[in-house]
Amino acid sequence: MSSYPFWQYAHILLFVYWLGADLGVFVASRYVARADLPLDERLRFLELLLQVDMGPRTALILMIPVGFTLATHLGIAPFANDWLPAIWLLSAGWLALAWYLFRAGRDPRAARWARVDQGLRLAVIATFLATGLATFATGGPLGTGWLAGKFVLFAGVVTLGLLLRRVIRDWIAGFAQLRVEATRDSGNALIHAAHRRAARMAMLLWLGVAAIAFLGVVKPG
Repeated sequence: MSSYPFWQYAHILLFVYWLGADLGVFVASRYVARADLPLDERLRFLELLLQVDMGPRTALILMIPVGFTLATHLGIAPFANDWLPAIWLLSAGWLALAWYLFRAGRDPRAARWARVDQGLRLAVIATFLATGLATFATGGPLGTGWLAGKFVLFAGVVTLGLLLRRVIRDWIAGFAQLRVEATRDSGNALIHAAHRRAARMAMLLWLGVAAIAFLGVVKPG
């Protein structure tokens, strides 16, 4: 029996956990931003948000090797045939790094590894965007336009993820201000403004993920 249905099923599951967990993150963020709630309760929602957010982070990373595996089965990414084991190995390392950073919290020893994680995300953005645009312009290296569209959209989604991480940093800074009476109002203002930005970016991210799924299922053209 072909392994293609298995990888297709895994791809669908990753979309489900990505979008579903992102909705949980969005709902929790509303309570993080509520100034009428006690500080301890808002911190609990922030902790919940960070835990649920590991679902989309995990799904995003695993999308890369699973997606390339599907593409090689379909014969629409021939350049990836020889690189597939390396793609899986690098993705597994990146996933392990993401979970290490989550477990480490604000441990200063993890700061340099956080920069490595950001560098990997920037490399993914550049690689997927360049590959997708090159395919639109020259007809290669990808074999179809719809896959090129998925590459460009995936680069956009990863970019939004990086921007949303800045929002979380603003929340952490805002909560530090909430602990001091003199800066409590400015802390609430910082958290509320960050939440507004996050809501707009989350909507764009959901649209991007939904469009990626549409292209993968319909395969237009």
